Amino acid sequence: MAKIGLDGHDRGVKVLARGLRDAGMEVIYTGLWQTPAAAAKAAVEEDVDVLGASFHSAAHLTLVPVLMQELKKLGRADIPVAIGGIIPPDDVQAMREAGCALIFETEVSMEKIVSDMNALADKVAEQRRAAEQSEQLDNWLNGLAAGDRVSIGRVLTWVENGAPADEIAKRLPSASHKIVTVGFTGAPGVGKSTLIGRLIRELRKRDKRVAVLAVDPASPLTGGALLGDRARMTMAAGDEGVFLRSSASRGELGGIAPATGAMIEVLKRTNIDVVLVETVGAGQNDVTVRQYASPLALLLMPGAGDDLQMEKAGIVEVAELFVINKADLDGAGKLEAEIRETVGSDRPIVQTVASHGEGIDKLADEILAFKK
Repeated sequence: MAKIGLDGHDRGVKVLARGLRDAGMEVIYTGLWQTPAAAAKAAVEEDVDVLGASFHSAAHLTLVPVLMQELKKLGRADIPVAIGGIIPPDDVQAMREAGCALIFETEVSMEKIVSDMNALADKVAEQRRAAEQSEQLDNWLNGLAAGDRVSIGRVLTWVENGAPADEIAKRLPSASHKIVTVGFTGAPGVGKSTLIGRLIRELRKRDKRVAVLAVDPASPLTGGALLGDRARMTMAAGDEGVFLRSSASRGELGGIAPATGAMIEVLKRTNIDVVLVETVGAGQNDVTVRQYASPLALLLMPGAGDDLQMEKAGIVEVAELFVINKADLDGAGKLEAEIRETVGSDRPIVQTVASHGEGIDKLADEILAFKK
């Protein structure tokens, strides 16, 4: 779901996103002030079933045709677009002619939105399965090495939706080059997404092509998920050298999604140089990401627990890099001393203030120089 245009209010689209999540859907929210080009790029990378766009005032009349053109330019004119916001009845026919699959006027009920979106998504899923069983899948696999954005998105979905492990191993091409895969874990609210957004920009300055796999929790009751990490990485999201992909945990424990490992293997077959894996807000025993990523970075912040936390078994033991984010808060030096006392001098510690970009260059240095 994208809020396209200059409207700075997102309460309505967030209410809608939560409603769809509570109906069992995985909803990716891209944030405010999106351009049609950014929304189209996100839809392609996420390989969405439906691209939902909200507009303010009469902006849909101008921006919907541009959005359709951007999807066509990226090779995904087939992605259905559902629009909402302030859509006067007199504009509905024009929006249908522009190519919108669903048009939700102001007074439409949530029940109607959920029903129509589910029906459209089911139709897309059927088309997707047919494509994956045809020669089209081979075309996508062959497009990985060149970094074709459509191919990467499609193959990641094939893997994420349960392709058998033996078939994945058999059909994936050989890895084209060595990549760095970095895991980021830490408690909720420590600033992982903001830090990764800043780190992407720093790595791009160094001419590295970057992919992000960001995992958010799924509801244990409905299976739905609101995937919002992309909204915190908007500064880098439009960069052609950046590929962002969101995943729901889908009941998996350990801070990642069931297919995270296989998705990393897909990205190793592309032209990406660095893969950044963001776990859900993790606890002390959520260490599964270390099977797929090295270095594993543990984000901490001052004032979030006493010194006994450093002594407990779990993520502190296996972390290979420590990042003290929000280091402008009181206690950053004390926290660094506690980490050093616990783990010794072999593992690097970097202090950052991600919101201001401080320390990100040093973090990039440590990541690129890391040797296991």
